[in-house]
Parts: sequence; C-alpha cells; structure tokens
Amino acid sequence: MMEYVLPVVFPFCIGFAVAFMLYPLRRWIQRRLRLKRELAGFVALFAGICAAVLVVGGVLYLLLLGGSYAGKCGLPDVLLSQGRTMWNTCCDRLYTLTGHWVMEPDDYHVLIDTVQKRSFRFDADAVMSNWKHVSAQTLRLLAYVLVTVVSALLMLDEFDELKRHVRRIARRLFHAGFGLTLRKVGWTYVKAQAIIIGTITGICVLGLLVARERFWLPVGVAIGICDALPFLGTGICFLPWALWRILSRRYVSALWFVALYIITSFTRQSLEPKLIGEKIGVPPLAVLISVYVGVKVYSRGGFLLGPVSAFLIWQLYSDDVAMEDAYESDETTDGEDDLL
Repeated sequence: MMEYVLPVVFPFCIGFAVAFMLYPLRRWIQRRLRLKRELAGFVALFAGICAAVLVVGGVLYLLLLGGSYAGKCGLPDVLLSQGRTMWNTCCDRLYTLTGHWVMEPDDYHVLIDTVQKRSFRFDADAVMSNWKHVSAQTLRLLAYVLVTVVSALLMLDEFDELKRHVRRIARRLFHAGFGLTLRKVGWTYVKAQAIIIGTITGICVLGLLVARERFWLPVGVAIGICDALPFLGTGICFLPWALWRILSRRYVSALWFVALYIITSFTRQSLEPKLIGEKIGVPPLAVLISVYVGVKVYSRGGFLLGPVSAFLIWQLYSDDVAMEDAYESDETTDGEDDLL
C-alpha cells in the first residue's frame, strides 16, 4: 500500500488533513453566521488558504529580510574570503605533499564564476526547447493542487459522515490496543526528537560561542537542524571544519570541533535509548535498520515510511503471537478441565 497506493491517493490524504484541521472552523462559521454547510465549508477553506498564503509569504519575507541583513553585514564577503583562504591553504598543502600544483590558487575565481553562472543563469532557450516537459510538469502540479483543494472542500461538506466511516473502518482494521500503542509511539518519538534536537542545538551554539566564531547563533542552529536530518548529523559540518583548521595549522580549534562532534554524537546516542528505546521498547539499531531498508525500498520517503512500516509489521506480528499464546492457554485450560 505504501509503495503503490499511497502515491496515487496522496492528494486525497492531504485533502483529508486539511478538512480535519478546518472542520472546527467550518462548524463555528456554520453556527455563528447560520450559513449552509456547503457555504460554510467554502468560507472555511478560503480562510485556510488565505492563512496559508500569509504564513508562506511571511516566511519568504523573513528569509528575504534575513538575506538582506546578511548582505549588509558582509556575510557573503566573509564566506567568499574564508572560501578563498581554505582553497589557497589546500593548494599549498597539496603542493607541499606532492611537489606540484594539483589545484592552482587562481582557479578559485574561475570556480566561483562557474557556480554563479550555473546557479543564477536563466536559460530561456533551454526552457523553450523543453517546453513540453515543463508544460506537462506544470499541468501535473496544477491538477495535483486542484484535486487536493476540491477533495478538501467535498470532505468538509461531508466530514461528519466521513468521520463515522473512517472510525468504522478503523475499528475493523485496528483494535483499541493498537491505536493506543500507535499514539503512544508517535507522541513519544516526537517528544524525544524535540528534546534531542534542542539539546544538540544548544551544545552547538554554546560550542561555537566558546570558540568565538562569527555568526555563532545561526550557524549553531543550522548545525542542530542538520543533526535532525537523516544520514547527515553534525559530522557533515564539524569534521570538514576541523579538517580545514588542520590544514590551516590551527590545531587547537580543530580539536575543539572534533570534540564538539564527539559530544553531540554521544549525546544523541545516549539520549535516544533513554527517551525512545526504554519507553517504546525498540532498540536504536532496529530504528537505524528500518530507516536504511526504508530508503532502499521506498527511495526518498523511506526515512519516514521505513520506521512506520517496521512498526506496523512488528505490531501485527505481536498481535498474532499474543492471539496464539491466548489460544494455546485456552486449549491447555480446556484439557485440564477435561482431565478433572
């Protein structure tokens, strides 16, 4: 179902989530304004779309404002200067080790110009040559959005009946104990990850502040977010940073970044078993295996679908084992009663 059915019905899943969030607003509008259910659903959906547009616009405005502030503070120039220093240091060290120039120091400007041209160039000819592909992707996105919005509107109109049907199906598929376990596992995982991410972000920010690095607060928060992403962690930032400091012959700073990486890794490895494993009963190794297998099976969405699939399979297996044990205990009891 996750491999083949979920991608097909995903717009309706999003529509159901939107209807679920806007359902209280629809009921409030229907009672307060005494509108019909269909009109109240339309007003609620319109208000939700306006709120979403405002939120996205506010986030984009804050990003643009932050970029403008960073530009005024000279952050791009600082990054370019540090990149040039790192490039020249690597060239010098490689020349010292090999005896010839593997990379020329003057090639840094060529590299920056190439990256800028590939990143910020708008090739109209390439777009026009692939207009069929671009048009197909645009129409597919518009159809996706249209189906999501229309399904959310229809679900808002019939949400009471839809909720009863979903509850009836859920009772047939999953028993009460399964639902309680699912809620417990999900809420425990969310709380544990929030605590771990907050702790590691605090360690990164404090470590960069002690190291007297510029922009220690945004860089520390960014490294903490990297730790929350699958297969990244703090090592993707601290280890190259430490290598650069070694090439720059700043060994104390390099040791400090290596120590920060070890501390953050140890913190995650020590907090996960206590916050997740002990409460859920799942070892961290099983979570890692489920994520890896999920990525292999489901590709990009496997880091989320893998653990969910593993949990569902394990829960169904546990239910079958419990039912078999109960059946065997009933048979043993019946046999003892017959002997008596």
